[in-house]
This record gives sequence, structure tokens and C-alpha cells, in this order.
Amino acid sequence: MKLSELTREDIASMPFEAKVEFICGSIVDDGMSAPVAILLGGNPNNALPRALAAAELYKSGRAPFIMPSGGVKWEVDGEMISESHYMKRILMENGVPEEAIILENQATTTKENMIFATLQINRKLRFEKIDSVIVVTSRSHMKRSIALAKAFLPRKVTVSAYPANHEAVVAGMPESEGKWIAKELDLIKSLVDGGLVEDMEI
Repeated sequence: MKLSELTREDIASMPFEAKVEFICGSIVDDGMSAPVAILLGGNPNNALPRALAAAELYKSGRAPFIMPSGGVKWEVDGEMISESHYMKRILMENGVPEEAIILENQATTTKENMIFATLQINRKLRFEKIDSVIVVTSRSHMKRSIALAKAFLPRKVTVSAYPANHEAVVAGMPESEGKWIAKELDLIKSLVDGGLVEDMEI
């Protein structure tokens, strides 16, 4: 069944395990390489593991450029710092040289991440030379992020996922995570219903 065919009531009544499977179940590292990885920000608790994963990806030789994306400012150790600058700091502390980092410091939403990342990639690397990108974010944030990447990046570009918590076990996810899973599902439903991203099987 397509997500567009379900009502909000249908979605609300879905078992928690089914929601988790839809949001997280198919999110895996496919082993692909790309000229650039888009690293999505978030609050410091989310940004830290995402940046560490991106550093891991860089050091594995699978992405020669990392683009930390996000302009929202958070307090870290008493300092107000944007998501992208915070993640750049983590990247450099973990072996990614500054010349391999392309900063995107304007986005305040996942949609804007993809819009501004597209502009920045084209400006710095030129899309005629880019046929693939890797998106680095949390597993529970990845489905929506990939859908938006496909909506805003050039159609010829292949989009791969590199989940920050790629070792996490989906089965048995605690119901304490339920509000985040429900929020992601609701956001994806809104994007599909609004025609911004492609419909999905659920």
C-alpha cells in the first residue's frame, strides 16, 4: 500500500514495530563511494555521532569531501555555535583535513539542507562532475533525508545512505523512541501528500 493511500488515523493505529520498520528498516550502508558526503546537523547530541560517522567515511576513502550542513546555533560548552561549525570541529579533531570540508551554514530544516547543499556543491565542485552523493545522518532521520535529497539534487545524481548509528538494531527499538518515529512518519506523510517527494510503499 502507498503512504498516500493511508489516512492519519490509519497511521496512528499502526503498531509501533511497523512504524519503526518503515522509518528505519531499510536504512543500511550500501558500501558505495561518492565525490561528496552531505553531513546533516541537529542538536549536539545528534550532531556528534553524525560527524564521527562522516569522519569514519572520509578515512575509509569513500568520500573525499564532506559537507557539514546546518545553520541553527546551539550552546556547546558555553559557546553558541552553528551545527555546521560544530561538526566541522569534530571532523577536524577526528582526522578530516580542513581542505576536505565544504561548509554549508544557512540551512535550518532538512529541506533547506538539500537546497543549500545543492547550491554549495554546484558552486564548489560542479555537478557536471558529480554523479553521486552520500547522505550522513541518524538512521531515524535518513528516510526523509534521502527522499528530500532525491527531490532537490539533480536527477542524474545517485543518493546513498550512511547512517550514523549503522550498527543499531532496529528490532526491539524501545517504545521510548516512539514520539520520534511518529514525528518522522508524520513529516514524511506531509511531504508525500504535498507532492514534494515521491510516494512510498508502507
